[in-house]
Amino acid sequence: MPAPVVAASTSQIAHAGVYLALTIAVAVLVDRLLRDHSGGISRAIARTLPLADETRLRVARRLVLAAIVFIGVMAALVQLPEVGTVARGLLASAGITALIVGFAARSVLANLVSGVIVALAQPVRIGDHVAIDDFEGVVEEVRLTYSYIRASDNSRIVIPNEQLASKVIRNFTIVDGASAAAVDFVVPAAVALADARREALDVAAAFSRGRSPDRLPSLAVTELGVDAVHLRLTVWQDSKADADRAAAGLRFALEEHLAGLGAAAGTPPPAS
Repeated sequence: MPAPVVAASTSQIAHAGVYLALTIAVAVLVDRLLRDHSGGISRAIARTLPLADETRLRVARRLVLAAIVFIGVMAALVQLPEVGTVARGLLASAGITALIVGFAARSVLANLVSGVIVALAQPVRIGDHVAIDDFEGVVEEVRLTYSYIRASDNSRIVIPNEQLASKVIRNFTIVDGASAAAVDFVVPAAVALADARREALDVAAAFSRGRSPDRLPSLAVTELGVDAVHLRLTVWQDSKADADRAAAGLRFALEEHLAGLGAAAGTPPPAS
């Protein structure tokens, strides 16, 4: 015979309301304490957190807030007698309920666990420039289940954390922020390769930011043809975004310089 449902008294409802209010107050206080950059921890150590610590702090902050809310809501609910009746009914079918809930929440739980793994293993950090599949941009936020990447057109790419933990990620800044800008171009075989090299390296000198010997501008022959020579000009920049801008500028500058070089070299006159 099912147990009778006991209605909650006014004092029990009041107690539940107090627990909920305290939960909200504690969650807000903890959120302010752990808030990124301008929060209490960053001010206490009087410096900007590294990208790795910043990512861990944000994920930990959300985990702590989720735990506080969960515990507070549970504490409020147990004040109500109706909850005990419902709980006893759920326990009677606990196996089926767990199976249904586990299947329904599989994707959410996988993303949640992956978010913790990403925060600890650090394949990406907040501020990193990354490429995943056909998407590229700067990691703006790593949340519990989804991460946000800001693309070059200022749109946001929302990626489930499960994919961050399982896919191949190209990270341009995790070890060294410097990035190479490479531009391929073609010069006619009639143009002296030494002249083309001199012009190309003169153009590259205005764009290069590399200071170490292995990061000076370089020119490589990628293909030798009967009628043309394929070349690749490489310069170094401080970041991937700077490298993309430098590559665009290099194309314009090379077009201008090599057009003049081609005109000076000329083409063989037609046979009379």
